[in-house]
Amino acid sequence: MTAQALDEYDYDDDHSDGLSHPKPRGADFSHGIALYLEEVSVWFDSFRALNNLSLYIEEGELRCIIGPNGAGKTTLMDVITGKTRPTEGSVFFGQTYNLATMSTEQIAESGIGRKFQKPTVFENFSVLDNLLLAAPKDKRVMGSLRRRLDADTRNTLEATLEQIRLTDKTRLPAGLLSHGQKQWLEIGMLLMQSPKLILLDEPVAGMTDAETEHTAELCLRLKQNHTLIVVEHDMSFIDAISEKVTVLAQGAILAEGTLAEVQENEAVIESYLGR
Repeated sequence: MTAQALDEYDYDDDHSDGLSHPKPRGADFSHGIALYLEEVSVWFDSFRALNNLSLYIEEGELRCIIGPNGAGKTTLMDVITGKTRPTEGSVFFGQTYNLATMSTEQIAESGIGRKFQKPTVFENFSVLDNLLLAAPKDKRVMGSLRRRLDADTRNTLEATLEQIRLTDKTRLPAGLLSHGQKQWLEIGMLLMQSPKLILLDEPVAGMTDAETEHTAELCLRLKQNHTLIVVEHDMSFIDAISEKVTVLAQGAILAEGTLAEVQENEAVIESYLGR
């Protein structure tokens, strides 16, 4: 069980370990908005991946983004995480952070975490060690996993393992997990960093029906303490988790509303869902 596995690591209660404690996040959500994108365009030569897009995500919201391939979904995620700079427009995390001027590392430290479609876990390391590697660390301390765990880190580990349903697999090498379990482990690695905003890119691609159902449950639990943006093609999964859906097409917002509303939108039917 978790406690036994964690006891393999030194336990420290005086906060003198090599792991720093999650710092209070400085993003100002006093206006109720976690993310602002205003009139954002991204040009690649003559191609506009995003075209004058404005999007507002409320704190604590779970927003689903759908649309055909090439609609701009990945570019949108890239802009939020600093991988791509907007050609025009502004991107703010709360009232505090101008994401268009920050590096990818600074954006991650500000409280934004992203999980890509393909799991990127350390397959030769155990589930527990993957989570520890993702935990905030004192940059002066070099990478031994045999470090002391402070109380906060230990509690975060236990809560994360319970959230992602891998409590009984702490010693198992990540490479032996199922595809769905690897996806959950990577979400757990994000949770170790205490993000305020989590971006999930096609989280149920390749999952079994049972894994998809659990991932929907996980997303709804995460919404209790995080703001989420989920990009996905699986409409049954979107139906299970969504309150508000944004449909992108040709780099712009085509429609917004509940899933039922956008599924009845003629423009959405023509460009994405088909008749």
